[in-house]
Amino acid sequence: MKNKIVFVFFTLLAFSCNSKQEENKTNTVNNSKKEIVNDTTLTTKTADAVHYQTSVFDDPKFADRIKADKEKLKKLSEEQLFSAMSSKSIAKLNEKQQLFFNTNSNYELLCFAKGNLFQESNNDYVFIVYDKENIKTKILLYNDKTSQYAELFKDIKVENRLENADCGSYSFGTLDYQFAIEHLIMNEDALKITPQYYLEDVPVKITDISKDDNFVLKEGCFAKNASRKSLANTLCISTSPVYSNWECLQYNKTNNTFFIFYSQAFAD
Repeated sequence: MKNKIVFVFFTLLAFSCNSKQEENKTNTVNNSKKEIVNDTTLTTKTADAVHYQTSVFDDPKFADRIKADKEKLKKLSEEQLFSAMSSKSIAKLNEKQQLFFNTNSNYELLCFAKGNLFQESNNDYVFIVYDKENIKTKILLYNDKTSQYAELFKDIKVENRLENADCGSYSFGTLDYQFAIEHLIMNEDALKITPQYYLEDVPVKITDISKDDNFVLKEGCFAKNASRKSLANTLCISTSPVYSNWECLQYNKTNNTFFIFYSQAFAD
């Protein structure tokens, strides 16, 4: 009888130990799953932390604010001012690019620049156009390697790394909108004098800003942690027809985006 009691005792003890071991294994697996979920959530949050700009023209919260500006752009186009600029600009393009604009007649070409924008070919282009159908200016990019056209802000995202830099100046709106205000709407009188020659001093560049006389880097503003050495193939857009004011972007090949990393705003 005593032997039976001892046997039952040890059987219960063994069962209890096995149950605890199984419970510990289950807790370990559950904790591991939680860690994986938490890591995934953290990664997602990190990715979402990058704030990409939405063109002011496409942002509903600014619709009322820019309504009058869109009407002004429409009026300038209807007065054939943009078409005069477009005809002269298109004539400077190669046959392939001329075909694109002749096919897309809703685009009036205001100015353009050519260079190694996507770091693969010297035949990439940036075009600033007026879109008659959507009543807005657009920045179009042509990738020669892929033979594809894309709209900045919409098809290719833009991160403004100057937001946390102490640049000491602020202009409302994305670069496509700033171009419309500064170069077109606010300079309507100059545009009307000789529209076909108005943007002869091209307000868009693909350049090495360390070697370009338009840029005085010691007077400009760099984003935090921005490289000051790899400055070739930089896309720069003028933000004033009077002063040497620019904002510059570089292409990020890893995620097919652009980031604004340099600006200068001063009287020359």
